[in-house]
Amino acid sequence: MLRNSTGSSTMLTEFLNAHTDDASFFFSSPTVTLLTQGIAAEFSQQVRFSELDTHISQLLESAKEEGNENPIAVGVIPFSEHNPVHFIVPERLITTSPIRPDKVSDVDGLTDCHPSSIQPIPDPSDYMRSVEQAVKSCCREDVELDKVVLSRTMQVETEEDIDRARFLKTLLKQNPGGYTFSTRIGGSHSDAYLMGSSPELLVSRKGPHVCSNPLAGSRRRSDNESMNQQQGELMMESSKDLHEHAVVVDAVEKALQPWCHNLYVPMVPSVIETKAMLHLSTRIEGMVSDANTSVLKLASALHPTPAVCGYPTAQAYDFISNVEPFDRGYFTGLVGWVDARGNGEWVVVIRCAEVEKKRLRVYAGAGIVAGSEPQSELEETGNKMRTVLNALGIEIRENMEVVQ
Repeated sequence: MLRNSTGSSTMLTEFLNAHTDDASFFFSSPTVTLLTQGIAAEFSQQVRFSELDTHISQLLESAKEEGNENPIAVGVIPFSEHNPVHFIVPERLITTSPIRPDKVSDVDGLTDCHPSSIQPIPDPSDYMRSVEQAVKSCCREDVELDKVVLSRTMQVETEEDIDRARFLKTLLKQNPGGYTFSTRIGGSHSDAYLMGSSPELLVSRKGPHVCSNPLAGSRRRSDNESMNQQQGELMMESSKDLHEHAVVVDAVEKALQPWCHNLYVPMVPSVIETKAMLHLSTRIEGMVSDANTSVLKLASALHPTPAVCGYPTAQAYDFISNVEPFDRGYFTGLVGWVDARGNGEWVVVIRCAEVEKKRLRVYAGAGIVAGSEPQSELEETGNKMRTVLNALGIEIRENMEVVQ
């Protein structure tokens, strides 16, 4: 694998524009930007998450060569073990610094797409009924369910081909503090890509240092900063939002405890902003107890967290399987990278869409606990979808009608 660095402007202009189809994986975080070209080795199959680190370690070991004792693997992990993971060791890896919005100079407006049809799955009224069902289950003493995350999707057909390179750059410009990604799914000859800009870091490992940043509890972000401050203060006073967040943080801490020491978990959350949303956030940090514990081992121990599934995990997963009328695939899965020394970053696949030439499926979910209101949860999922839809110049009303 050839590894080299370039300037962020060069990556955006020369590589991202000229080699979009060849660039099967793009990942930009607040610390680094990666772009891959070609495939030197590949691993794509159903596996138990607990066994994933072993498989990928073997893949990386076989990819070692003279002059490159630390190859890197990039990939995606699905929400459920019933779907295949997909990893590649690239022939060429181009790296650069985090891409600042001012570097994305040629995106003057939105990537306007004109929908020819739009289909919400499930129907908004059906989604609200499933929320009601979940709230009742969370309130029943004979059912062990504290939280469940219910998602929905919209399938959008467009009149013209979707310009993926422009869409990606718009996401970068609109969400500079997030984790922006684009990865081919469905095989090397597929024209389907998973694209998005996630605000949520599941786990990173850099040397011995480990970091996880779970998010739970959300409100729509406004252009009015005083209103955003008010909404943030309301979240910090909301028993429902604080409980939803605490469930996730407690689960992440318990999952990391066996693998890490000197864990630091802030006693109260903070509020972070994205382009579309406000979130309660807790940044958890620590050190790996064993230098041989890779970031993928940690990611497998954490996934799926209550932020995307619920708690307890098994009961929430069963509820989702019985209620959601579609297969999530890679939505609420993971995307990221790992090297042969165990370093890497893994991000929760949210604020995303599966993108084909003239079709995209946009996904969003909301955490349901006792006290959740169906209309509010419907609106929350619609607001979360706006990260992707706004980047494509598509506006929707709460009833899923397109704003002309």
